[in-house]
Amino acid sequence: MAPKLKHSELTEREQRTVQILLAEDSLGDAVLVRKALQTINIPFELTVVSDGEELLSYLVNALELDGQNSLPFPDVVLIDLNMPKLDGFKALELISQQEACSQLPLVVISSSSAPEDVNLAYELGADGFIDKNVGPAGLIEQLKFIEHYWSRGGKNIFPGSTSRH
Repeated sequence: MAPKLKHSELTEREQRTVQILLAEDSLGDAVLVRKALQTINIPFELTVVSDGEELLSYLVNALELDGQNSLPFPDVVLIDLNMPKLDGFKALELISQQEACSQLPLVVISSSSAPEDVNLAYELGADGFIDKNVGPAGLIEQLKFIEHYWSRGGKNIFPGSTSRH
């Protein structure tokens, strides 16, 4: 068993709460993601928006540079592909084009694992792809990337991903 670190020995990154932004229109799926995240060994705050327009609006607000922003900038964004108003593909494309978001990990979380959807998501800027159809235990395993990502100082979401960074 590894020795426990004293609070003062933890890095600033390890002490801080991970800000996770989830774009998901299904309340049931949002609850499932929250429960899966609660099993991971990191402190997190989950903010849920219900469509692509709300996602973009949130990011614009969080990026306000005049000191008036009221929303924390996320450490990672989880994006459902099938959302109303603006789907996940278009949201990925628009976010990926913004220089201010170039280091923001964008991870698709979808019930579609069709190869064409996975490939298009990566082409549009996704750093990872999570299949919601694997059940609660599988979702927990897939979401553990956040813990690994966080503990390694934010390097690489998924090995072999075609990242825009």
